[in-house]
Amino acid sequence: MRYLVFGDVHGNVDALDTVLAAAGPLDVGGYLCVGDVVGYGPSEVECLERLIALQRAGKLAWVAGNHELAVRGDIDLEGYTVEAIKTLAWTESLLAAHESAKDFLLAAPATLFVDDAIWLTHDSLADPGSGHYHRQPQSAKSELACLRHQGGRVCFYGHTHMMRAEVLINSGVFLVPLEAHESAGKDPRPLRLPAGQLAWIGTGSVGLPTNQKRLAEFLVLDDAGGEEWVLEKYALQYPRDKAKERARAVLTGPCGEAVAERIVRWL
Repeated sequence: MRYLVFGDVHGNVDALDTVLAAAGPLDVGGYLCVGDVVGYGPSEVECLERLIALQRAGKLAWVAGNHELAVRGDIDLEGYTVEAIKTLAWTESLLAAHESAKDFLLAAPATLFVDDAIWLTHDSLADPGSGHYHRQPQSAKSELACLRHQGGRVCFYGHTHMMRAEVLINSGVFLVPLEAHESAGKDPRPLRLPAGQLAWIGTGSVGLPTNQKRLAEFLVLDDAGGEEWVLEKYALQYPRDKAKERARAVLTGPCGEAVAERIVRWL
C-alpha cells in the first residue's frame, strides 16, 4: 500500500485540495492524517468534508490534533494565542450547523494503530494530547522507546509543522534530514527504512507550512517492497493568494480584522 501521510491542514482548503490532487499521480491507495484539520483557517468544514469522503470510501485513518481536542472541550485553551482562541470558537459555532462534520471530529481518537505496524499521533505517542512540542533528540528517544513497546514500526506525528525523521538503529537515535521533492513526479531520493529500524516522523504541514517557500508538505509511505519500506517527501505550490483572500474575507467578520490579517500573513 502507498499511504499519503499529512496533517496540520488548519482549515486551508486550497492547500488541502492541492495535496489530495497529487494522490492520483503518486498512486496513493490510503490516507493517514495526524490531526489539526481545523483551527486558524477559513474553511474548517470544507476540509472536514474532504476527509469524511475519504473515510466513507474506506481510505482514511486519522487522529485528533490539539485543535480538535480544544473544539471538543477535551483540553484547556489557557496559553493559546488569541488567533487560536477566536478561530476555534468560530469553528465550534460552525459545527453546530454541520452535524456530520461535528460527529466526524468528535469520533477521532488521540492515537491510532494502522495495519499492525503504523502508529498515528498528533503530538506524542508516549503522552498523547499533552501538547508538548517535539524539538530535541531526547524526546525522540522516549517516543521511539514507546513505539517499540507498542509493537509499531513507524509513528507519524504533526504539531510542530516540521518535516523531520529520527530513526532508532540498534540503541542509537539518529536525525535524518528530509529534503522535500518540489518538482513533478515521484521523489527520486526517498528515505529507506529497512526491517528492524524504527522511525519517529514529523509530517510537516499542509495548511500552515514553515518552510521558506510556504509549500504544502506531505509524505508518502510505501510498504509494498517487503522488508524495506520507502518514505517519499513532497512540498507543493498551492494558490496562496487565493487562500489569503479567502482567509481575509471569511475570518474578518467572526474573528476581527487584526486576527484575520495576522493569519493572512502566516499563509
